[in-house]
Order: sequence, then structure tokens, then C-alpha cells
Amino acid sequence: MFTLRPLFAEFLGTAAIVTAVLGVGHMVQQLEAGSALGLLMIALAVGGVLFGAISALGPISGAHFNPAVSLVFLIKRELGLGSFFGYVLAQLLGALAGAALANAMYGKTLLPISSVERAGTGLWVGEVIATFGLVLFILLLAKNHAHLIAAVVGFWIIAGHLFTSSTSFANPAVSFGRVFSEAPTSISPSSLVGFVAMQLLGALLALLVANLVTNRKAVND
Repeated sequence: MFTLRPLFAEFLGTAAIVTAVLGVGHMVQQLEAGSALGLLMIALAVGGVLFGAISALGPISGAHFNPAVSLVFLIKRELGLGSFFGYVLAQLLGALAGAALANAMYGKTLLPISSVERAGTGLWVGEVIATFGLVLFILLLAKNHAHLIAAVVGFWIIAGHLFTSSTSFANPAVSFGRVFSEAPTSISPSSLVGFVAMQLLGALLALLVANLVTNRKAVND
């Protein structure tokens, strides 16, 4: 029977992530933290919220919070087309709500448009890698080790903030939410398209590799 509970869980989880991403960006700016400390603050905040949100909401919706993740489960036929569109809409609305909340906490304009440009081959490669790793770990853990996903995703995003050139956005909905802020962690609309394209590419590559790995494992077994 259709229920709104999974959609609300997707809304809530995505809102929490965007609130964390932009809120910690405002905090870094307010504290005038140095680049290295600021990056560490952002990584830990986002990784921690991801761990909590996935742990709490995973049993309700699967804790996608990410259109790229929802897309690969649609392709795998583990998510219906109607549910897919419902999830993506809930994620985008959650991202907007999260941006508004983060901006409101720091007395900023509720939904401004970012002017932070992010473009270039290096950044796009970073987004492919960040999303590839995120989706690959989810796919490989989902069947037999789903209880590890919250921790693995949280740690991957922490690591991705620190080692990828793009600081690991790895999520089209969260990237969309980041457009509506002037925090240092935001992204301009003109940069969004390239990031989302690379995120979807990374997710599809992860699905391909996961299928190769699991099929090879099945044959060897």
C-alpha cells in the first residue's frame, strides 16, 4: 500500500544534509577559520549528519537522500518508476528546505542564489570519483551488509571532502540545495549542470563495476 512515510523520510534526510553542508559553511565563514580547519569542519559535520540520517531513516525509505542513488536502484528494478519520481521530488524539496534553514540560522537571506563558481576538468573528475565511490559502496553493501552503509557512507564523504578536488558533493539534490545560499559551500547555477552530469556518470560507472564484481564473485562461488 502506498504511503507517504518513505517520501517524508527522504525529504527529512536530504534537508538535514543540506542544512549541515551550508550551516557549517556559514560557521566556517563566521569563525574565520583557515582553509584546512574549515575543510575539516565541513567534512566532519557532513559525515556525522549522514551517519545519523542513514541510521535513523534507512529502515523507512532506504535512506537514498540522493537522486543518483535512487537512479541506480531504479535501473536495478529495486525501485519503481513512480517511487523514483516521488523520491527525487522529496529530495529536491528537502534540499530547498535545508538551504532555507541553514541560511535562517545565520540571519542570511532565506533563498539567495549562489555566486560561487566551480568548474574545470579537475573538479569534474573529482565529482565522478566521489559519486562513484559512494554508490559503489552502497551497492556492494546493500545485500548482505546493509548495517554498515551508514558508517561507510559517512566515512567516505569525510574522506572525499579531504581528497577529492571537488570536495565530494556526490549528490544532485544536495548540489541543487547548495545553489540557494552564499555560504562558501554553495555552488552557482552555472556550475550545477556540470556537477550533476558528473555525479550521474559516476553513479552509472559504479553500477557497471558493481555488476561486474558481483557477477564475477557469483561465478567463482
